[in-house]
Amino acid sequence: MSVPNRFGVLRFIGNLLKVVAWIWLVLSVIGAIGMAIAGSALIPLMSGAMGANANWIPATGGVIGGIAMLFIGLIYFLFFYAIGEGIQMMLAVEENTRLTAALLLRMHQESQLPEEETYAPGGFTSEPFEPS
Repeated sequence: MSVPNRFGVLRFIGNLLKVVAWIWLVLSVIGAIGMAIAGSALIPLMSGAMGANANWIPATGGVIGGIAMLFIGLIYFLFFYAIGEGIQMMLAVEENTRLTAALLLRMHQESQLPEEETYAPGGFTSEPFEPS
């Protein structure tokens, strides 16, 4: 037995949030890689201004920024994905509840079928029945 799907807009929003989560994760990984590369590309430009011993500062800043961007992107991914899954979980609970209610109603209706009544030919119910 199946029940019709309801709340189509909520199903769409749940799926959309999960897609947005994956897009956010991919963009944050690309941004983190780009930030780390851009930070290391600044080494030749900054070495003259900071002196020969300060070559590690821009590269470290780019890598730290890239790790921070990756971490924040991962948090946003988990946030959006969890909300999308939560919406779908609530819809599944609602659907399962409707299905259970329909099955319980069906079982109740089947148990309420009228029973066949047997009548003894003549006499009272206290008298024993003797077949002829």
